[in-house]
Amino acid sequence: MVAHISAIVFPLIIIVAVVPGSSLFSWHPSLMAIGFSLLMSEGIVLFSQSSSLIPSWSRPDKAWLHAVLMGAGMCSVCLGFLAIFFNKRLADKPHFTTWHGLFGLTTVCIAGAQCLGGSLVKYYRYVGSYIKIRLADLKLYHATSGLLSFVLFTVTLLLSLYSGWAQSSLHWLAWYASAACISATSLVVMTHITAAYMPSPGRGGGYMAARS
Repeated sequence: MVAHISAIVFPLIIIVAVVPGSSLFSWHPSLMAIGFSLLMSEGIVLFSQSSSLIPSWSRPDKAWLHAVLMGAGMCSVCLGFLAIFFNKRLADKPHFTTWHGLFGLTTVCIAGAQCLGGSLVKYYRYVGSYIKIRLADLKLYHATSGLLSFVLFTVTLLLSLYSGWAQSSLHWLAWYASAACISATSLVVMTHITAAYMPSPGRGGGYMAARS
């Protein structure tokens, strides 16, 4: 339950602080927080046996909701990315000059590739004969790259708390609450991915989870 509360509280803190619609920039932190912290994290945690809000759903139904949440999250992230890109362009400011900006660009690109990989898993019956990769292997690759993606999500969100806007706009309590929420959500998500898919003795190198 902690992961779900954290996934909601962090975006709420950002939304209250920035007030979406108050400026072009305001859409960047709000949409990024919603996309990464809420939609994408919930799209992963729903598979967790201990943290899922829908434990009774069948795996195909969970996979369908996973695809919906991840797709919506990616759309939110892309819109947030475009908001800051055009905001800097209109202000004639250079792009990707900070660690947050560089990690953000990398994260968005990898997230896009991750969504593509998820699409290959979902529609494997149509593309399997072309990509020449077993479905079990493809699922394992998707989960492994997902772990890397979420590590980058976490670093990018934490770096955002050191941006000029966050330092000047967030009360210190809101700042620490945001850091705690990001860390808690990431810990639960990465623990789930590691436990479910990463190779470990006695679990066939992670293939049992991948084949389920």
